[in-house]
Amino acid sequence: MKKTPLILALLCAWLCGCTPKTVISPTYDFGQVQRIGVMSFANPQPGAQGIENLFAKYLIESGFKVVERAQLEDILQEHNIAVSGHLLPQTTREIGRILGVDVLLVGEISSYTPERTELTLTATRRSEARPVYAQQIMRRPDGSYAGHLQKVGTEVSRSTEVHPTEYTINGRIALIAKMVDVETAEIVWIGSADDTSSSSLKAADTIARKLVKSFGKELAKQQKTK
Repeated sequence: MKKTPLILALLCAWLCGCTPKTVISPTYDFGQVQRIGVMSFANPQPGAQGIENLFAKYLIESGFKVVERAQLEDILQEHNIAVSGHLLPQTTREIGRILGVDVLLVGEISSYTPERTELTLTATRRSEARPVYAQQIMRRPDGSYAGHLQKVGTEVSRSTEVHPTEYTINGRIALIAKMVDVETAEIVWIGSADDTSSSSLKAADTIARKLVKSFGKELAKQQKTK
């Protein structure tokens, strides 16, 4: 496999926010990539666990062979390989040798705001108008008296009813995903996105789908130019 590092200028531009949300190495030979190992994402959050499986799902749908996270972690533990912080070349090479993978997908949750439910009090004001009657006494021509009711006005009553209203505020999650060559530990693709949804996993699923789709488009575009 051709091992060419990602141009540093691209990565610097990425960090400055001056490029699209995904950047692919223009010189890396992705044509030799057969198997991808998906690592656990850093900064796991309650309610947003299992993001790695979402990326694995969409990578498989895109035609890649993927080593699932559980199998990868079991093998790493079996061979006493610790993965923390930045991946070192000797670590990635050992993982590649044992698992037979060409690149590793690593990532992290860069921002997380969980969905929440809030309660507010809503006041409903009501008004009711009722006619007011008074008895009027009239003297008849024969000298007798008769009474009848006559409307003399309107009485308005007002009331306020207060009742609780529950509503959901969507959560937000932001992810950074990177593909790392196992021989050199160089980043050959990086992507970032965020999304909001009523569920953190729904938002993460949307991000994973969009990033893998973007990677596929960039890869196809790169292969056409070769």
